[in-house]
Amino acid sequence: MTARRRTLAIATALAAVLGGLVAWALLAVERPDVAAEARHEQDSRALPFRPSDVVAVAVAARGAAEAHLARVDGAWRLPPPRGEANGPAVDGLLTQLASMRVRSAAPADPGTLASRGLDPPVCRLTLTLRDGSRLGFDLGDESPFDGARFARRADRLLVVTGVPPALLDPALERLLSAPGGG
Repeated sequence: MTARRRTLAIATALAAVLGGLVAWALLAVERPDVAAEARHEQDSRALPFRPSDVVAVAVAARGAAEAHLARVDGAWRLPPPRGEANGPAVDGLLTQLASMRVRSAAPADPGTLASRGLDPPVCRLTLTLRDGSRLGFDLGDESPFDGARFARRADRLLVVTGVPPALLDPALERLLSAPGGG
């Protein structure tokens, strides 16, 4: 075997080994990272739901009556006598709610709820899903450090980012369709 063929054979073998290492890295290392990232994404959501699965929304601001929206035959409706709601506005609100993220979580200590605006809460949100399950949380005061908000979901105290302003001022009149449906 000539020196040139030997060099070519060694280069080919090294290229095959390098290709195998890259394939192994993609399959054995990268794939678990994608799964871990998906789990983290699910765990970091303040309310794990898909907007299309929501059939009813209830929002109760501190000191105000609870406001309700319901999906009836594919359209969003307010309780009578109000009528139809602006579907794109409601869907936009649900998209914002689905994008809220948990920055940190800890067990809820009843002694600290009042200092975080959770006893009573600034706002209580309840979503009813297509399968009949309910998701919700109590929303508290804004964190003085970064503008995130305190929240309580079940027995967990959360610091949540991306809270839509509509939860703080749930005037559902803004979600009503204009007269004539326009």
